[in-house]
Amino acid sequence: MDPGLSAVIEADNTEQALSNALDSATGLAPAERFVVKNQLRLRLAAVQMQQGHFDKARDMLRQIDTESPAALQASLLMAESYRLTAQPTEARKWFLRTAKHYPYRPMTLNGLISAAHDEQPRNPALSAALYHEVSAQSHFALAQLDAFENNGDLDPMAIIFPSSLDDAVRKTLLRRSLHHPGHNLLAETGQLKSSVTAILALRERHAAVDQELNQLGIKLANYQRQRDSLEKQLIAGDQELQALKAQMIPRDFGAEQTRIRQGITLRRNQQTRLRAQLAFIEQAQQALPDIARKLEQQLQALHHSAQKQLGSSHSAVTEVLEDTLKQYRVELSNLAAEAQLQRSELMLSSP
Repeated sequence: MDPGLSAVIEADNTEQALSNALDSATGLAPAERFVVKNQLRLRLAAVQMQQGHFDKARDMLRQIDTESPAALQASLLMAESYRLTAQPTEARKWFLRTAKHYPYRPMTLNGLISAAHDEQPRNPALSAALYHEVSAQSHFALAQLDAFENNGDLDPMAIIFPSSLDDAVRKTLLRRSLHHPGHNLLAETGQLKSSVTAILALRERHAAVDQELNQLGIKLANYQRQRDSLEKQLIAGDQELQALKAQMIPRDFGAEQTRIRQGITLRRNQQTRLRAQLAFIEQAQQALPDIARKLEQQLQALHHSAQKQLGSSHSAVTEVLEDTLKQYRVELSNLAAEAQLQRSELMLSSP
C-alpha cells in the first residue's frame, strides 16, 4: 500500500487527526480519494457525535457522497443523531428514508431494529413504525428469494442481469456474492472479474441490438402503411388514366384533346414514380425480415457468449450464490421474527 494512503487510513480516531487526514486525502488518486475521504468523513462524524457535537456531525455526514460505500452508514448515523437528541420526528424520517434508499439490506434493517429497541421506553410510536418497516421489508425479500429458488437451478445470470427478481433484492444478492467473506472471488480469481466485466459489456450490446429490433419493427409498420397508400393511389391513377384515354378522339388536335393528352402524359409519369416508390418499399420490406433475423441471431450469440464467459467460473459462482442465499435468508428470517415479536410485545404493553 502507498505510504501516504496508509497514513491517511490509519489516522487516530480523534477529531484533529481525522481532520488532518481528510485534508491530506486531497492528494490521493481520484478513485482512492473518493473512497477514503468519505470513510474519513464517516469516522469524523461518529467522533463528533460521541463528543456531543451533533450539528457538526450532521454537517459532516451531508458531505458524504450518496454513491459511496459509506452512504448507508452515513444515513443511519444521521437518523441516530436525531434519535439521540430527542427529535423523534426527524429520526423517524431519516430511518425510513434510509430504508427506502437502501432496502432489503441486513445492515439497514439491523440499524432500524437497534434504534427501535432503544426507543421503546421513550417513543413507542417510533419504535413500532421501525419494527413494522423491518418486518415488511424482510418478508418481501424472503418472498422474492422463495420465487427465485422455486424456479429450479440457480442461474447466476438472473443475479448479474436484471430479471424477474426485484432489482433491489437482486443487487443486494450480487453485492453480497461478490464480497463473500469466505470466497472473495474478485480478489482470488481474475477469471470471474473478467467474466463479469465481459457480461456487463454484452448486456450493453444486448440493449443496443434490442433497440435496433424495435426500430426495425416500427420501420416495417411504416413501410406497410406507405405501401397500402401507394397501392390505393395507383388504383385510382389507373382508373383516371383509363377515363382520360376513353375521351381521346383520333386525329383531333383541338385545345380540349390537347389538354386530355397532356393529362394522360402527366398521369403516366405520376404512375411511373408511384410504381418506383412501391418497388423500393417492397424491396425494403423483403430485406427487413432478414436483417431482423440476423439481429435475433446476434442476441442469441450474445447470450451464448455470456454463458461461455461464465463457464470456467460457473461452479464457483453457483457455490457462492447458494451460500449467500442461505446466509441472506437466515438473516432476513431472524430480522422478521425479531421485529414481529418485539412489535407484538410493544402493542400488548401499550395502554
